Parts: sequence; structure tokens; C-alpha cells
Amino acid sequence: MAARTAHAHTKPNTVNRPQLKKGLTARERRFVVKREGRLLPTTALDLRDDINLALAAAYVQTVSLRGNIVTLTIMESIKATLLNSKVGIFLHLIPGTVSVHLDTHVSHVLVPRIPTSKSLAEIATELTTFNTGLSLTGQPRWLTTDDARAGKSASMVVISITGPRASDYVGKRLAAFSSTYRTERRLRFNSRTQCYNCHGYGHHNNRCTNPASCRWCASPHPTGNHTCPTATCRIRGRPCNHTILSSVNCSGPHNVHTTQCPSRPKDPQDEKPDRNEEEMTT
Repeated sequence: MAARTAHAHTKPNTVNRPQLKKGLTARERRFVVKREGRLLPTTALDLRDDINLALAAAYVQTVSLRGNIVTLTIMESIKATLLNSKVGIFLHLIPGTVSVHLDTHVSHVLVPRIPTSKSLAEIATELTTFNTGLSLTGQPRWLTTDDARAGKSASMVVISITGPRASDYVGKRLAAFSSTYRTERRLRFNSRTQCYNCHGYGHHNNRCTNPASCRWCASPHPTGNHTCPTATCRIRGRPCNHTILSSVNCSGPHNVHTTQCPSRPKDPQDEKPDRNEEEMTT
């Protein structure tokens, strides 16, 4: 009877099963080279084979050439950090290299009021020396042209921050030149960018100073406050069967963000890909 009781209370065998090892993510396997000058006089296939030959092993699986950006994708079982440690062996095969970095998250940040008397190399040294953990993917650059900065004692620079703490530096103060500078995220937009606050064109909704309007009914309230005009329907923030659509831009019977809206700007071939606040105001 005792043996039976002991058997009844015996726990089943719970030997831990071996965990399946997760493969590396695509980002962990990517290595990015930024360069300047003329396009590479080689093909992606030839560059891949030349790099692997220099490394004496098949480390690189694919090579992507997009303008002056060379992206190396490593074999499935190899992290790009290994290639980073061997960069001196093959980097001569990619002439005009400006910077190399792993494919980590990058934040593009504006730093205002930087003295124009300082060189970009000095600015990079100051920022990385006096801000613990700050890692730049390349040299800073001025936001505006040389002509626009002429006669100014200070102007704005754009820096690209990488690493796990990249987002921590947005909206924070950075130390440089015995002073501090409050940063802000760089907003990318052009004349066709549509605001989600007023629904006009040519500016980012994060910098919109116009009154809010509804995307669905063109009423002077934020889109999130849209309600059904009937007393029985409780749908909020989106159109329902009772909503009469109206565009605040052209008064047409449609959602103001539809691509068929006649007020939408055309796409000229010579449109700059992106502009920023200081460039537009200047």
C-alpha cells in the first residue's frame, strides 16, 4: 500500500528539453560601409568574391551596392561583429570609405548653435569625448550650405548616432566646447509631405502651428475627436455609415489623405528628396 502511495505522488520526469537555437537576425548579419567619390568600378559579385578571398574564408554571403553605400550580409551563422574585427584585411577593396558600422539603429539628430569657427572633425571629437557612450556613424555635417552660413557665428549640425543608446540623445543636452546644446530629432519632409494635424502640405505635423482639422469631415477639431453626427451611433475617431466625407483642402466628398484628391501636389522630377526646418526658413 505504501509503495502504491509513493508511486501516486511521484512527479513525472521533467528533464529539460534542448532549446532550439535561434538564428541570427538580418540586422546582426549586416555590415555597412559608407564611401564617397565615384561609384565602385566593380560588380557586387566580384566584390563579394574579392573580400572572401582576402579573408581566406566564405564570410560574406551577399553584397549590395546602392549609390555610395555598400552593405555586406554575412553568412547565417556569423555575426557582423566578426567582420568588423577583420575590417583592416579587406577595406582596401572599397576605396573612398568614409565610415564603417554595424547595422544598428541610427538616430539623425540636430544640434543647434554650434560655432561655425570649428571644423567638423573638431565637433565630432568634442561630442564623442565629452558625452559618455555617444557613438557617431560618421562625421557631423552642417545643415545648411556654406553660403547660408556666411557671416554667422553659429549654425546647426546634423549628427547620426548609433548604438543601443541612440534614442536617448534625442531631446537631451549634449556637452561640447564647454557648453551644452539641446538636440532635436531631424524631421524629413518635402513639398509633398502632408501634415496629419491640419492636412496641408509642405511641413511636418510635429512642427505644425495651424489649427487642427478633421481628416474625415473637415470640421475644426482633431481627427481623433471625430464623432458620428447621429445620437444613436457611438463610433469615435473614424468614419461610420452616417459620416459625410469632406476634404478640408478641396471640399470634395473624400478622405483628405486620399491620393486622388485634386489638391495633392504633383511629383516633379526635380523635387529635392528631403528638406528640414532651417533650410526652409533660410
